[in-house]
Amino acid sequence: MDDSEEEFVDEEEAEGGGMAALKRLREKLAKAVQEKQEYLEGWQRSRADFANYKREESLMHADREERIKSDLVESLLPALDALELALRHEETPTLKMLEKQFVESLRKIGVQRFGTVGEAFNPHTHEALAQKGDEHKVESVERSGYSIGEKIIRPAQVII
Repeated sequence: MDDSEEEFVDEEEAEGGGMAALKRLREKLAKAVQEKQEYLEGWQRSRADFANYKREESLMHADREERIKSDLVESLLPALDALELALRHEETPTLKMLEKQFVESLRKIGVQRFGTVGEAFNPHTHEALAQKGDEHKVESVERSGYSIGEKIIRPAQVII
């Protein structure tokens, strides 16, 4: 008799040796319950593994996006630095408008510019080129700094 088929107990066996048939049925039931538990546990592990996979992929995707933005911004910074330098020498309305548009475009993708005169010197966000006074305040900004969220793309070069 195949294990997957139902097992019937004929009348003679039920009257005389019904205990053996009952024992056999109980064993089959125990085996089926055990298999069910194994399948359930396997399904639960698979479901947890898939949830972990989705979470890891999400984190990797976010990190990859931030790195791509960071690389893009780093490649654009020399052009922005040249524009800032040109503005220091000759502040024309056209150059000022170009710089404003450039910085605004970077802001739209999450890039923040930092480094202003008068702010407190912070070694995590500033690179000191020289020190003029005793106070740890930024006296001048030689090159602006940029960040995406908490990640510093480039520290501001300052004189304190």
